[in-house]
Amino acid sequence: MPKAQQTEEVRILHFFEEAPLEKAEMLFHIVREKMRARSPIHSNSHRRVAKQEPAPAARAGQHEGDRTKLVP
Repeated sequence: MPKAQQTEEVRILHFFEEAPLEKAEMLFHIVREKMRARSPIHSNSHRRVAKQEPAPAARAGQHEGDRTKLVP
């Protein structure tokens, strides 16, 4: 009886089961980051976001320790 052809997914799983651990871990991390970048849920949650300083008008008149908020 001829051997059934393996699907791409099965070949990938066999690679991660049988490849040297260092190589499998390295590729796993690369694939994980690429999949995270493609995910609409996680695409923005793992990126660093630069802090934005308040506009000069928003800081005007405020002193250190002043807890009042300016209302636009």
